[in-house]
Amino acid sequence: MPSKVSKFEEVKQQRTALYTTIFSQVFSPCGKYLVASNNFGQLAVFSLTNALGINAAEDTRLPVNIFEAHKGSIYVLLPTPSFLISGGTSAIHGWKWNDVIHSKDPRPSWTLSPSSSSPFDVPETNGLAYFSQANTLASGGGGNCIDLWDLETGQCKASLSGHNDYIHCIAALEKSNQCVSGSEDGTVRFWDCRARQSMTSLVEPNKNEDAKRPDVGSWISCVAVDHAEQWLVCGGGPHLSCWHIPSSTLTAVLPTQNSCPLTAIYHEEKILSGGTEPIVFQWSVNGDERTELPVSPSSVYSLAINDNSQSNKVLSIAGNSTDINVCTNFHYEAFSFKFCA
Repeated sequence: MPSKVSKFEEVKQQRTALYTTIFSQVFSPCGKYLVASNNFGQLAVFSLTNALGINAAEDTRLPVNIFEAHKGSIYVLLPTPSFLISGGTSAIHGWKWNDVIHSKDPRPSWTLSPSSSSPFDVPETNGLAYFSQANTLASGGGGNCIDLWDLETGQCKASLSGHNDYIHCIAALEKSNQCVSGSEDGTVRFWDCRARQSMTSLVEPNKNEDAKRPDVGSWISCVAVDHAEQWLVCGGGPHLSCWHIPSSTLTAVLPTQNSCPLTAIYHEEKILSGGTEPIVFQWSVNGDERTELPVSPSSVYSLAINDNSQSNKVLSIAGNSTDINVCTNFHYEAFSFKFCA
């Protein structure tokens, strides 16, 4: 007869599975592992190599490591060559990759506390971007500003202010030493990271007739920049829209009539996006072509592509589900990782 403790744990696991949301996922620098974060402050590590093996068993789709990394939700993960960086409802942590993958009880190597208007609060972190040449981290969230961190010293070099509501997302334009941020205030702002308080340009998708949705709102939940740093895609309340960065010119609107976009990425000559319906969309950069991939999450918060390994190049999709869908050809699900203890 099962003990009360085991029954309690069983119910707890069932409730955790029912209410799990995976907010972010990234691949390790070696391309062999996927790391995902959830609303319970957990990080789970999956072996891509094992799961893609010939005749791979079901247990290869379970975490090879899982641990509590934050006391609250983890909204964003960022990989660097040396560290996995995590941000959420508590301070920003940096983790050594070897500890994340192999240690059962890892401790962060360093911690950063974002700017706050209150001495009693650490604002949530929703967006992270990394500038490898300068070893600088950009972070943004509930404090309405972008903090620029020197990761060599752990000191905040500057805080870029201008948004009048919290920041949802950040992307780096390393070639021009800029970053771009999207906010609840409906603006997408470009910043010169070499100069304090230097916003270089601004776009407002909600002011475009084809992109705006007044009944939904003007907030921006996702921004992404192509590899050449010439094109931007952004969306949220407004439909996804594409912009030519040097001229701040709108070039295409990518409408999803039944949902709001929550994540978008550039891949080769395509844009992939997901949002508040169980579909991942693939678009041409001019918005003309579109394919739809049904997925497990009812809302998609994270898309990740493993570009570090030619043999294991996959698309992974996560959101309101314990299942992380993995696609080997970007057109159908090959299998799913399961985020569970």
